[in-house]
Amino acid sequence: MERSTSLTEKFVSTLENRILTGQWPIGSMVPSLRNLTQEFGVSRSVVNVGISELESLGYLALSARKNAVVADWKKEGTLAILNGLLANDLMDERTLASMFDCRYLIMTDSAFLAAINRTEESMALLRSMVENEDYTGGAEKLAEYDMRLHRAVASASGNAVYPLILKSFEPSIAHLIEKFYRDPAVIVFIKEKHSELIGAIERGDSEAAKTAMKELLQHGRSSRDWIRSVDKNGD
Repeated sequence: MERSTSLTEKFVSTLENRILTGQWPIGSMVPSLRNLTQEFGVSRSVVNVGISELESLGYLALSARKNAVVADWKKEGTLAILNGLLANDLMDERTLASMFDCRYLIMTDSAFLAAINRTEESMALLRSMVENEDYTGGAEKLAEYDMRLHRAVASASGNAVYPLILKSFEPSIAHLIEKFYRDPAVIVFIKEKHSELIGAIERGDSEAAKTAMKELLQHGRSSRDWIRSVDKNGD
């Protein structure tokens, strides 16, 4: 069973790479079931499962003749494709910038809604996170904390989808947020704004909460040119 799973994952990963790198252009026909089983030396079931998975992710589509073709994954794909781009070292500046823009929209709305829809449980979690966080723990720990806090605010908003979207972004942006926290001057500002944000949410002041979140995220944009400074090693 483990061998079959491993073969399927390898098959999916290889086809994903061919699609993302343009070896298989959008609209091109995927090789036949017979050709794929021969090329990869796997069973028909492995190929069928792999093709189904790639279809569910938005990489492939079935034509009228039931043949698999490469879909317009940039328009029809799912958020999981972001992780595929990252795994294949194909995350470009435009995509990263777009992710941060999307994160900005989600988080400002989350802060606004959290002040309206907060519960005792969500507030207890947010207060605990802000009061107990060790800001001397290093950039990596602070980046992890930052992402957890943002997800907690998104959860407090009452929007069930926001935390899921943020979580899907994390593998791609974690090292950029870590770079942000390497600047000691940033930490003082962030600590103050986190307290201000949670205080506004607790008071039910939705506009103040939204403003605090905007200032947090805009400070990140202006403090460092994350997108241009990132290299392939994530250093």
